[in-house]
This record gives sequence, structure tokens and C-alpha cells, in this order.
Amino acid sequence: MRLADRGALVLVALLWGVNFVAAKAALGAFTLWELRVVTFGGAALLLTVIAIWKRTPLRLQRRADVVRLLIAGAFGIGGFGVFSALALLHTTAGRATICVYTMPIWVVLLARFVLAEPITRSKALAVSLGGAGLAVLAWPLISGGAWLGPLAAVAAAVSWALGTVYLTHSRVDAPPIVITTWQLVAATVVCLVGLLLSPRDTPLVIDGTAILGLLYNILLGTVAAYLIWFGLLRRISAGAAGIGMLLVPVFGVIASAAFLGEIPTLPDIGGLVLIFSAAAIPLISPDSPKGEASTQHGP
Repeated sequence: MRLADRGALVLVALLWGVNFVAAKAALGAFTLWELRVVTFGGAALLLTVIAIWKRTPLRLQRRADVVRLLIAGAFGIGGFGVFSALALLHTTAGRATICVYTMPIWVVLLARFVLAEPITRSKALAVSLGGAGLAVLAWPLISGGAWLGPLAAVAAAVSWALGTVYLTHSRVDAPPIVITTWQLVAATVVCLVGLLLSPRDTPLVIDGTAILGLLYNILLGTVAAYLIWFGLLRRISAGAAGIGMLLVPVFGVIASAAFLGEIPTLPDIGGLVLIFSAAAIPLISPDSPKGEASTQHGP
């Protein structure tokens, strides 16, 4: 993995870690469905404008690629967004981030069977450390009877992993802005259906904090982060990218402590040490040429 790609992976992790805090703030005014429809729809609209300005055609040459991107977006962005927001409604932002980011484990496992990516020693070690850290951090929620938050977080993780691995397997040849826009359209449709089936039943009261959280979700947490992410998936293996995302809960817990006053406990700190160690492995240990080739040029 090149140094620039490692830096991009860390940046995406930072953007998504803080995004959980921003989403928590926005959910103080908006419903789950409202937040995701506005976030995904606004991001799709903004990317369309950028594509037109850059004269990048959003039309894909093969209709099958459109279908592939819509399926990937429904799971990787839509399902992830819905379930992660549900988790935020039933637990703290810091621990929701931690539980959601079991996703790298699912990515590595799915990539092994779908993409035939080998589970190298470094990936196996990273998955083991990450799984141990996430178990330590999730235990206080489960033992306290707050099962809905962790369950929704795991559902978000699995949905994200399915979308990511399916996208990598599809080999859609298009610029990152095109790949991102089509998937956001699919996610918007999924959330719009949810909004129509579950409309607001209370008056809407918006404050400045909710607006800031919403804007961060659209501009940084969605547009910027997904553009970088889908660009990365064209250059590095899905397994390495997924494990690198274990940095997200580290940034999420730090951001929740800084902005929401959620002070981590000793188990939180112990789990974070394990997760940070796991995330450092793919960042300092480059993939083998064979692993990279299997992702970029087909199984």
C-alpha cells in the first residue's frame, strides 16, 4: 500500500469517526429517515453538480453497471446509514461507532469467499485484535440489557461489508464521483421509502447544533469521505481497506468525548488499544503484489 493511500485511509477514518458525533447531534431534531434522506439526497445532488461542472458524464456505458451500483449503494450506503442511525438512537455515539465497526471483520471474511482474497497472517492478526477490542467495548452494552443498539450496529456492519465486497467484485469501471453518485441515489431511494412508510408525528424543531451536524454529514461525512473511499477501493484490496477502517471507532470515541462529554471507561480504553493496534497493521504492512492484483485485475 502506497504512503498516499495509507494517508487517505486515515483521513476517511477520521471523517467517518467524527461523522457519528455529527449524526447524533442531527438526530436531536430530525428523524432517522429524515436525516438519511436529506444527507444522501443532498450529497447526490451536490455530486451531480460537481460532475456537470467537471464535465464528467454520469451515464454508464453498460446498464448492468447501473444495476450493480444501485445494489451496492442500497447495502453499502443505504442499509449502513439506516442501521447506524438506529444504533445511535439507542446508545452513545462513541460505543455505537465501536460496535458498528465490526465491519472490517465481515469484509475480510466475505472478501475471502467472494473475491478469493487470501487471509494473510497480518490480516488474521488484525482481525483477531480488532475482534477482541470490539468484544471488550461491546460487553457493557450487552450485559446492561441494551441489546437493540449493538444489534443495529452489527446489522450496519454486515450491510456495509456486503456493499463493499459486492462493489469490488462487480469491477465497475467508472470515476469515483460516478460510482459514489449512483450509490447515493440508491441509498436515497431506500430511505425515502422508509420516510413514506414512517412519517414524522411530532412538530419539527431545528437548532444550530442539528444544522451543523446535518451539514457535516452531507459535505464531509458523505461527499468527501465516500469520494476518497471509492477511489481507494480501486487501488487497494477490500480486506486491507476494511481492516484500516478499524481506526474509525478510535476517532469516534475521541470525538464523542471532546464534543459530547462521553468519557471512555477503562474497558473502553483497553478495547481502543487493541483496535488501534489492529488498524496499524495494514497501515505499516503493505499487501503482497498477489493480493493487490487479485483486487484490481479480477480473481
